[in-house]
Amino acid sequence: MDSTEEKGRKEINIYLDRIEELEDGSGEAILYVEDDEDEFREFVLPADFLPEDAAEGDYLTLTISRDKEKTQEALEEARNLLKNLEE
Repeated sequence: MDSTEEKGRKEINIYLDRIEELEDGSGEAILYVEDDEDEFREFVLPADFLPEDAAEGDYLTLTISRDKEKTQEALEEARNLLKNLEE
């Protein structure tokens, strides 16, 4: 897999194969990422997630990182909901 990783963040190179228009007028991007066995895995994202200048045939960089603040907020909200259920 062609990617770089640092603590809490990973960048993955992906290939934009095509953008398909859906019946409702929106689009979906058909993307491929190469795994460690040199096989390609397909995944789909809403086309409006892509940069405006992205075009079919482009290689893109997908960055995934942890959002510690939002994770903490979600945990606190779940704890509060459980606490309210117990009362």
